[in-house]
Amino acid sequence: MRKFAWTAALFLVVTALFANGSGDSDEELTLRYASFSAGENNAAVLEQMIAAYEEAHPGVVIENENAGFDDHFTQLVTKIASGDAPDAFELNMENFLAYAIRGAVKPLGDIAEQAGIPLSETYAPGVLESCSYAGEAHAIPLMFSTVLSIYNKQLFDEAGLAYPTQDWTWSDAQAAAEKIAQPENDLWGIYTPLQFWEFYKVTQQNGGGLMTSDGSQFTIDSPENLETLKFMVSRIQDSHVMPSDTELAGRGDWDLFVDGRVAMIHTGVWAFTEFAERCDFPWAVEVEPGNTRKATHFFANVGCVSRDTEHSVEALEFLHFLASDPSSVTARLEAQWELPTVNDPSVLERYLAQTPPENKIAVFNSLDYAVRPPALEQYQELVEIVNPKLEMVRLGLMSPEEALRTAQAEAEARIQL
Repeated sequence: MRKFAWTAALFLVVTALFANGSGDSDEELTLRYASFSAGENNAAVLEQMIAAYEEAHPGVVIENENAGFDDHFTQLVTKIASGDAPDAFELNMENFLAYAIRGAVKPLGDIAEQAGIPLSETYAPGVLESCSYAGEAHAIPLMFSTVLSIYNKQLFDEAGLAYPTQDWTWSDAQAAAEKIAQPENDLWGIYTPLQFWEFYKVTQQNGGGLMTSDGSQFTIDSPENLETLKFMVSRIQDSHVMPSDTELAGRGDWDLFVDGRVAMIHTGVWAFTEFAERCDFPWAVEVEPGNTRKATHFFANVGCVSRDTEHSVEALEFLHFLASDPSSVTARLEAQWELPTVNDPSVLERYLAQTPPENKIAVFNSLDYAVRPPALEQYQELVEIVNPKLEMVRLGLMSPEEALRTAQAEAEARIQL
């Protein structure tokens, strides 16, 4: 326990009466926060936010239990199961829905009212709605992002091609990719990862999807999905506008783009910081092409108050600070660490003013076509069923028909709807 002069101790006791509802101790309040999204690139930014919060809230110490994406969720499940849950923790949107369904996070209505936090006035309606379950907010939207088509303007110029537009379809992108690709020279037209997340989104660009709209049945092996998977793998095996695993030679898709070896890549706004630092050519962004319709990924990382915490108000106040305090918003914008979620037009203006990339308004245009994961308690199990089959197709070890048929059967057998 820190030692304070009598007057300082009295100040802390009075402050605690109002902030914490109890005046029985002048001890520091330690809040445990489990997070993952900062990674290496934004770890210092998160620490800056935490320091600003602690400065504004004397007597409160934040213990940041930061981990990588996979480790975070493994550790969090273990901590919750053992009764050692942190006071607040970060989740991505897919896992948030599962945690909310299981009752692992507290609904925020009463807590926000007690804390005097006007959620509906502070946060953009769409992202706040995405944090709701059973008609009530269960999380603070910390940040959001979308996936876009990011393209190398120099390669388009050298091929004499017009740049992508928001009206582009799969056919437009494929035609451009075929004109640019030179496999013999390690130059590629497009890179779209053949894995669960990309497949989930692209099926919806073709009028498909993995489940019916009411969530009552799986539709993994639908005709629309089969057409989608054949189209995706044909870019590797037929038109050869995208490299195989062997041709990648251990390189990541971002490295391929930064090295000027691929004209178009579909990835998220979280790539902007690295691309801005490493790319020595002009690059821009556009809403992804669709086929029968547009569809793009909407991702959000949210902050939840643990059902087991004894400091619900303080935990919510901390999460609210990370998401909405002007110092936090400024730090996130400067780092281009995804997008703030506050309902403030000036934030949009500041974000768009930061370049590269060019045509940054596409980030917000893409929200018109956002698709979100279903509220499926066993969502991760669905990923674990589908992903290996897609990998087998990518490697030429399984046909698209067999992959989707097998995945459909396994999902029906293993997942309760």
